[in-house]
Amino acid sequence: MIKTRIPPLSLCLTLLLTSCSAWAPSGQEGPEAADVIELTFWDENPGESRTPYYEELFRRFEAAHPGIRVNYVGVPVSFNKQQYDVAIAANTMPDLAAVNAEWIADFAAKDALLPLDDYYAAWPGREEIPQPFIDYNRGLVPDEKLYQLPNTLYFDVLWYRADWFREAVVGAPESWDGFFERVRQLNRPELGQYGYSLRGGAGSITQLTSMLYAYSGQSAYFREDGTCTINDPRHLEFLKRYIGLYGQYTKNSDILNGYKEMVSAFDSGTAALISHNFGSYHDHMASLGGDRVGAALLPRAKDGSRVMVTVANGYSIFRSAKHPDAAWNLLQFLMSEESQTYWNAHVGQIPTNRRSLESGAFREPALIREALAALEDPKTVRLHMPYDLPNYAKAVKQQIEPNFQKVLTGELAPELFLDDWGGPHGADLCPISS
Repeated sequence: MIKTRIPPLSLCLTLLLTSCSAWAPSGQEGPEAADVIELTFWDENPGESRTPYYEELFRRFEAAHPGIRVNYVGVPVSFNKQQYDVAIAANTMPDLAAVNAEWIADFAAKDALLPLDDYYAAWPGREEIPQPFIDYNRGLVPDEKLYQLPNTLYFDVLWYRADWFREAVVGAPESWDGFFERVRQLNRPELGQYGYSLRGGAGSITQLTSMLYAYSGQSAYFREDGTCTINDPRHLEFLKRYIGLYGQYTKNSDILNGYKEMVSAFDSGTAALISHNFGSYHDHMASLGGDRVGAALLPRAKDGSRVMVTVANGYSIFRSAKHPDAAWNLLQFLMSEESQTYWNAHVGQIPTNRRSLESGAFREPALIREALAALEDPKTVRLHMPYDLPNYAKAVKQQIEPNFQKVLTGELAPELFLDDWGGPHGADLCPISS
């Protein structure tokens, strides 16, 4: 029987000695039977568009493995990294969890994750996962060990109100000039409808990075001399145009927007365009329906190049797991063709299992076909983000994200923002790498 709980951070902070993972599964009273293993799984982004599908997958797993029970715990996205950090510090980690790619280096540096290399080498199913995905995950950490298996791939696209575009007799933006023009054309604040919903709060930097590099065509995060390319003149050009949308073509409250607020603005009819990944697909379909929603890849750079920031998130086993073999059994199950097809088809993302990827579910939708074609195009550059730097996530949250909000309010000049992000005047290594 699967238990689903989404505990508040305050509760988990008081459970440092007892652990969030100590709850008994629903429908069971008293101590766990000696011959039944209980695994605790944390989901870092629970909600109606994800949780029910995890619950179904765990029901299937338990049916096939009657000696194992899965305890699902949803960790709200607003403080997920903080709650994981608390658990690591208190040694109250779950057995395994969904873990963001940008956290892997930090968690590995804290010796919190179990290397999966030996399990992976003996796993017959490893042939179903394309080697580039495995190389990607090894590249997330300096020691190049395998601390995560990726089950889902996504990247940002432009979601737009297809019905509003039809009324305005305009097509989807095919260039960055077209993007800015569409935002202005579809802006009707007197009707409570804005051209764009900007993400200024939690998660803003990942989105901003995708747009900066797509606009510039810059193909690497670091130059050969080790300095950051983030303060490239083309990035400054885009940033000035982008922040110029704030307050005139967006709501003033967008400065606080996280994922949920931005998606809600689009789905409720207050924004004509947003930039977000495939993960919000089913939210849009449920709220608006397919005839009112359109999506397009981020436009190419002016020179025609396409640079994409792709993220492959997945699952990790924590070193403190009492039953690592059972945890590996669950991880294998989640990585299988059937599980990946079920999960990714419902949440609107791209699987990493080769057989799943080749199924009709991911070749029929026009956007997915276009996305896969772009990924498979040898001319497409997939930007390598510095997730292998252990303090990258911390720097983004504590330094770069707040500074971006200062740029939006005019407290910080765009030039200084990019210079600070990329090191003093671009002459040194990024401060996040020191």
